[in-house]
Amino acid sequence: MIRLFSIAVLLFLSSFSFQKAGTIKTTRLDVKKSSLTYHVSHPMHEWDGISKEVAGAVQTDDNSGLVTKVVISAKVSSFDSKNSNRDSHMLEVTDAIKYPSVTFVSTTVKDNGATLDVAGKISFHNVSREVHFTAAAKPSGKNRQVTGNFVLLMEDFNIERPSLMLVKTDNEMKMSFSVEYPVN
Repeated sequence: MIRLFSIAVLLFLSSFSFQKAGTIKTTRLDVKKSSLTYHVSHPMHEWDGISKEVAGAVQTDDNSGLVTKVVISAKVSSFDSKNSNRDSHMLEVTDAIKYPSVTFVSTTVKDNGATLDVAGKISFHNVSREVHFTAAAKPSGKNRQVTGNFVLLMEDFNIERPSLMLVKTDNEMKMSFSVEYPVN
């Protein structure tokens, strides 16, 4: 996970080498207070899978403190639905050994203080898709907490929907996140 994070941060930082020195600050996410959650529905039941092993960083403008860029990554195997059989099956259908991570890299961030309007690419199961969402931001002790959600379609990522008793889950996979990063 650390190696993946280091690579992501290196790529993230290199994309800003053209910016004026001293105007951008990069801060790692507080991994103890950050999580990603997926929600899946089936006619017989619903469940959530939660990852508390989220790596990432935000870039902020030194003068305003507002977010200008974000990168987040989690291993697919780190999601826990509290059912080992279901988690094993999800690892199979997502080819987690071949495609071990889900990653988001922003392309634009409009930080208005209490909300962030974010667009970017999510890469999952060797497919990248554009996503757009609005997130809420608020102080959390010495951190800033950012929360939000968006919907992914499993078929958009070439993932065969899991089934139970020959009935497939909904195509929608609702994603939510809560991430924190230290502010000075």
